[in-house]
Amino acid sequence: MKVVIDTNALIDASEDFYHYANRILDLVIAGRIEAYANKATLRENKFLADKKILDEGFQKKLEYFFELVRPIENSVHLNIVEDREDNKILESAVASEADFLVTSDKHLLKVEKFKGVKIVTPARFWSIWEDEGEGWTKWLRNFIH
Repeated sequence: MKVVIDTNALIDASEDFYHYANRILDLVIAGRIEAYANKATLRENKFLADKKILDEGFQKKLEYFFELVRPIENSVHLNIVEDREDNKILESAVASEADFLVTSDKHLLKVEKFKGVKIVTPARFWSIWEDEGEGWTKWLRNFIH
């Protein structure tokens, strides 16, 4: 499964160990899903994480996460999202043929789906992950059988 994770979700992930966005980072780190971003977005992610996240342990986790993110080149330029700055993250999702764009941004969430990319909150992504039998459901099935 391929995902593009918006900067706001990375910031949200730092709030709580159990936050859905943090769990998604763990899936990337564990190699269960693939994360993609263009180089400009990665630079922005690193810059904002350094400015907004004070927890040194979480910053180290993000550094490792950033090493695992697969860089891509945006091959299309879109003007779909109301907030023009948000188009670049959607461009990354389209260019990488991501299954999901994970965000908390209301402008992106309004789009819902574009060129096969589902645009969802971290909580919604986790719910889908669970429904597909990848999360606790899978663990319980293995435990019971």
